[in-house]
Amino acid sequence: MSNPSGPAHRNVASIRSPEPTKQGTPASPHTPLRGISSAFGSPSALRAEEDCVIIELGSRYFRAGFAGDAVPKAVVDFGPEDQRRAGDYRQWKTGYEKEWRKRIQGKEWGEAYELWRPDLRELDLGLVGDKIDRALREAFAKYLLIDSRPRRLLLALPSQLPLPLLSTILDTLFTNYQPPTISLMSAPALATVAAGLRASLVVDIGWAETVVTSIYEYREVQCTRSVRAGKLLGYEMFKMLTKAIDPTLKQEDADGMVAGGQAASLLSFEECEEVVTRLGWCKSGKKPSPEARSTGLAPVKEEDELRASVRSLHISGEGEGDHITTIPLTSTKPHKTLQMPFSKLAEPCENALFASGKSMEDLDDEELPIHVLVYRSLLKLPMDVRSLCMARIVFVGGVSNLTGLKGRILSEVGALIEERGWDPVYGKAVEQLRNHPKLQKTRNRQTEGGPTEIPGIQSTSASQLDQEHDPIEVALKREARKVDPPVEAGNLRAIGSLGSWAGGSMLSHLKIPAVSVIERESWLQHGTSGAKRDGEISISTQRQSMGPGAFKSGAGDRSSWTLGLWG
Repeated sequence: MSNPSGPAHRNVASIRSPEPTKQGTPASPHTPLRGISSAFGSPSALRAEEDCVIIELGSRYFRAGFAGDAVPKAVVDFGPEDQRRAGDYRQWKTGYEKEWRKRIQGKEWGEAYELWRPDLRELDLGLVGDKIDRALREAFAKYLLIDSRPRRLLLALPSQLPLPLLSTILDTLFTNYQPPTISLMSAPALATVAAGLRASLVVDIGWAETVVTSIYEYREVQCTRSVRAGKLLGYEMFKMLTKAIDPTLKQEDADGMVAGGQAASLLSFEECEEVVTRLGWCKSGKKPSPEARSTGLAPVKEEDELRASVRSLHISGEGEGDHITTIPLTSTKPHKTLQMPFSKLAEPCENALFASGKSMEDLDDEELPIHVLVYRSLLKLPMDVRSLCMARIVFVGGVSNLTGLKGRILSEVGALIEERGWDPVYGKAVEQLRNHPKLQKTRNRQTEGGPTEIPGIQSTSASQLDQEHDPIEVALKREARKVDPPVEAGNLRAIGSLGSWAGGSMLSHLKIPAVSVIERESWLQHGTSGAKRDGEISISTQRQSMGPGAFKSGAGDRSSWTLGLWG
């Protein structure tokens, strides 16, 4: 117990509240006390409370970053080289690159490089959860530079993600990272937002499948898909390269999709994918007519330079003198250098994505070429939605960056529209029915026959009469043109997008509510069985006031939550 009458340097009261010194007299040396605000005491605590981590999960890549950023800070793949344990230094061993054949034994082509596949029958969901946990911890520690304290998460997921896979992802995140809430958003809708649109046709050419999603007013109208995507494209390139390496391979041995096939040990997956990325390209569609291409006479000097450049590249209208491409391969035994025409490198794209040489009658509904898939998706839409979506086609996915692919798809879709129109019924029988001479005579008789005209009275149908002039309506239309710009609709047009991750980052930064918000306590207590269907949630609880602070307060009935598109 302190004595108030003791020495000054032992008095606790004098230490906590020192007496003010007079001006002019020097004070004793001491460290001044600073009042630290609790709100800014720890930057990590502030970020954990306010910031939201945006996560985009694909079948091969994982992207993570903070809300409000333009691009993700972490992009992690799920290859076998990135899934090693801590302390595994085998990659520095001499000749480790040549031992890749041992690491692919018993696996199909590309299986070791994907997180999941659409067929979940033989997929180990526990291993998928461990890979996601490993990738997220690496992103937090190496790229985001944050600890693993609870933070809000936003997941950008494909709309066709299977429910068991979604349950595995949520279990891993809620159990290992304890986030208070996880928000779910559809990747096609976020890609539309990142393009600055409200309606679009999102063509996602991914790894396992191509998904065409119609978005209208930020809502998914329909979704169709095909297996013609990046995996099939890489496999077609793999078959072409293995045949060039060893022409004596039999047809059954050249099948690299089969685990343990002889062709699987000829070329590594990484080198095949690098050839697709660097040298793969897509041929152009149908050539436009000469009248459409002619935009005027070119000067003589420009025409001479163009002819000289064409002759130097050995390009002619008949396809003679194709340029020879050199492809050095280091994963083969021994190392080889392939010499093949540049036009041959476009054949895998023709076979994988456009099914050249195959009739439509031999293809299943999940094996449609990409241009037919896009055309049928537009055909199923209502007329007003179709006119908006066809002018706002958004291409996303890694394979969409293939040289010439976007223009080829648009030209093929335009050719289908000119050939068939918007009639779902087509074929030889329909053409014969339309061009039948007897039916043409019957139609002419039906059009000629009708009510008898009364002489002296001019009869005109009401549909052909001009509308009466309405000055009020004209004034309203004139004022609307000043405020609202004209809407582009009815023609094919491609629009670029920043991607699903950028759209989720922007929406989360603007505090816009997600489709589905799941709390940790509710998920750990009930799991997927606790989610309510859309018909089970009362409409009265969803009507909220949009006044000040509606988004910040998190208005809404959290007692009933839903999985949205994935439920």
